[in-house]
Amino acid sequence: MIATLIGQLRNVRPEVGIPAEDFMSSLRSETQEVPSHATMMVLAAHPRRLADVLDIRLSAPLIRRLQSCARLHDRLAPLLIQQIAGSNDTPPEDTTDLEEQRATFERLFRADLTQASSLAGAAWHALSLRQMIRGRDVASLIAHIGQRAHAFGLRRDGIAPALRSVGPDALAEHIRRDGYACLSVWISSFMPPMRQRLHVRLPPESAEPPEWTDVQRTLALGLMDPVLSELDDSTNVPN
Repeated sequence: MIATLIGQLRNVRPEVGIPAEDFMSSLRSETQEVPSHATMMVLAAHPRRLADVLDIRLSAPLIRRLQSCARLHDRLAPLLIQQIAGSNDTPPEDTTDLEEQRATFERLFRADLTQASSLAGAAWHALSLRQMIRGRDVASLIAHIGQRAHAFGLRRDGIAPALRSVGPDALAEHIRRDGYACLSVWISSFMPPMRQRLHVRLPPESAEPPEWTDVQRTLALGLMDPVLSELDDSTNVPN
């Protein structure tokens, strides 16, 4: 499979790969046609997702070339779909609910998922953020999670209990882990086609579903709209 795919690249002009976060605006600038589901999925995929289904030894530049080759999209997309566990979910019967879900999906799909996870994790651990007051510790934490996530977390009520005697590095890791866990919960709330297109944008190790209670999952879902509202100003793309 991989030899065949690479062989098809021989007559394709080398191109710079399209970063997952910028591919939608790139598509709009190159064509007025609506991109296919396969194209959307392949261009959005995290490079390691493609390496996992093809060959983990593939270099990043080669993965980017595979992604940017439109001829291969219809062959690569099914491989990505197979990587994700199937589901028997059915669409909501209420048309309004379906439209609302699609609108929310579009907001999340256009967002920087790394930034979204940092915001969610900071909101989840807001109580721990507030107890970190030493200037050196705060600076170190911000270096890990970013000023925006830190400020956003401080404005939230917090969900997780405050962590005792935790340093900035350890807190940053908790924020990273639980932020991605929130993303996993959000993604699982969508119908399978939407879920697939979101899952492939995350690195494999960050897309594992958390072992959370129903209460924790509900609280995580409650963070989705505040996080997306925070990101909307920077992710809106002009028509």
